[in-house]
Amino acid sequence: MSLLLLLAAWLGGAAATHLFDDDAPLLARLAIGGPLGLAILGHAGFLAASLFGLGAVAVTVGLLAVAAPLLAFRDPARRRRLRDEAHGILARPGPIGLVAIFFYMGMAVLVWQVAARAVLFERGGIGTGVDHNLGDLPFHIAIVSSFVYGGNFPPEHPELAGVRLTYPFLVDFVAAMLMRAGASLAAALFSEGLVLGLCLVGVLHRWALLLTRDRLAGLVAPVVFLLSGGVGWQLVFREVDPWRGGLMGLLGRLSHNYTILPTGELRWGNVVTTMLVPQRTMLMGLPLAVAALTLMWQVVGEAEPAAAPEGEARGRRRLAGAGAIAGLLPLVHGHSFAVVMAAGLCLALLFPRRTWRWFFGPALALALPQVGWTAAGSSLHAAGFLGWHVGWDRGQQNVVRFWLRNTGVFLPLLVAAFLWPRDGGRLVSGRLARFYVPFGLCFLAPNLFQLSPWIWDNIKFLIYWYAASVPMVALLLAHLWRRGGLWRAGAIVSFVLLTLSGGLDVWRVVSRAESHMIFDAPALSFAERILEMTPPRALVLHVPTYRSPVFLTGRRSLLGYPGHIWSQGLDSGTREQDIGRIYAGGADASELIRRYGVDYVMYGPEESAIADDEGLDVYPVVVAGPLYRLYDVRRP
Repeated sequence: MSLLLLLAAWLGGAAATHLFDDDAPLLARLAIGGPLGLAILGHAGFLAASLFGLGAVAVTVGLLAVAAPLLAFRDPARRRRLRDEAHGILARPGPIGLVAIFFYMGMAVLVWQVAARAVLFERGGIGTGVDHNLGDLPFHIAIVSSFVYGGNFPPEHPELAGVRLTYPFLVDFVAAMLMRAGASLAAALFSEGLVLGLCLVGVLHRWALLLTRDRLAGLVAPVVFLLSGGVGWQLVFREVDPWRGGLMGLLGRLSHNYTILPTGELRWGNVVTTMLVPQRTMLMGLPLAVAALTLMWQVVGEAEPAAAPEGEARGRRRLAGAGAIAGLLPLVHGHSFAVVMAAGLCLALLFPRRTWRWFFGPALALALPQVGWTAAGSSLHAAGFLGWHVGWDRGQQNVVRFWLRNTGVFLPLLVAAFLWPRDGGRLVSGRLARFYVPFGLCFLAPNLFQLSPWIWDNIKFLIYWYAASVPMVALLLAHLWRRGGLWRAGAIVSFVLLTLSGGLDVWRVVSRAESHMIFDAPALSFAERILEMTPPRALVLHVPTYRSPVFLTGRRSLLGYPGHIWSQGLDSGTREQDIGRIYAGGADASELIRRYGVDYVMYGPEESAIADDEGLDVYPVVVAGPLYRLYDVRRP
């Protein structure tokens, strides 16, 4: 049933593209349809679940909402167009078509391997094969579990009981819907990641293809984007040991990342390993945002607004589609929503035309209720999101040297792409250069201001500068390739340098060079017992950590990992200190338990480091095991 729900969302989203994009090929519709359909499914399902709980009614409402666009195919003309699009794919491909086929086959294998390593269910426990996912994965599992097992409506923060969940949660709610439809946690997380990852590749391909009007650049751009990195590949020369198998031996035992280092000189992490895998919200938000921006380019990319009525109508539909997609973003990914709206405002000033109201109308109509609902009762501290900070996360490094080290040859190639002459003009046309302005601001602003409590999170804006810049660089590489000779050799070398560091990081994932256990078998067994012995909305006390078994149960936590709390702009007050006093068995421990409304206290390996278990013996034990105990503190 969960597979049918996922497939229906994918096809329903693809069908919805017929409402706003007349001439998209079938593969592009499928690429946009995945994230769009899942977003519609999530929004409709969440509204129903808020009224009736996450059950059959919510899943059915979500299914009906996302399947509604399929009714458009009652029109024979639409069915004929669909058949023509399908025949176009099955037609005998030319050389570039064969390249595209192998490209998508390779990308499918890569996405599958990464999705399979993002969450590991092995040896009776739960872990990850991506070290940047070590702290993020338990947080997302906690959100999913809170919906499935905890009846978390309206949503509270899973690591800060009593505080509104302002973190965009829709991607995790969709995973919860899949679980309610019968999927296991493993299947829900893997299948959602696989679909969104495959669709992102297709969206990036179409984005680059339309911006550059170059089929080779359209294929190069997604690879450069997904294998992003800087000059970290230079470390390989110091690490190759001829006595341990040389280069091939090193590739079999890569022990660290090559795009981001804890020492601070490299901070531009590979987009797959540092963003798309750990930050699941980005996995849904990025393709939706790029799809909306692509529709904007399809309107403003024309030399002049189409004068014919059908041309004007097509432009209005595209902008309305972009607005509707943007309006879905607040609960999907707040940074993507901010970028799309800001880009729309800039482009409306750069390309003035009356039809922009067709973008802003649907966007605001859909987004404002979400923004208002999220802000109501929010504990966010807005002051922590804005401040003067030059040079992003450079530390004490020179700004220019920092960016050249972190992006390698990318910045010089980007400048060259804008200056390169062709056919009496420039390789990048004036209209495309004007369209690029908002994305240049996505680089400038995060390098001047702190836009998040944690400065590294400015990368959530910087990534949109990179997404818009990669097609320009890919266009230059394609141009050099066609010139042949030394120019072609330069294009090859540049492509290798652009992707080598990121390729090494992704290779670490798919080659299984790393594996981290987060919840071992005893932790999972204890979580199952908590589910059996406690009510869904119980508040369970544990030490502040990112991997408490409580996160698997959907039960509320007084305080989870403090790093998550402050980086999201929340204030936990004195909770961390008070938890320490409770576990230490102080004189005020029982008063603190009563004040916070704690129902159960967990005692496990991490608690034993600070806890006085004798102070808890006055309470009945409801779950007992060799490593874990759960005390009912509602009564002595």
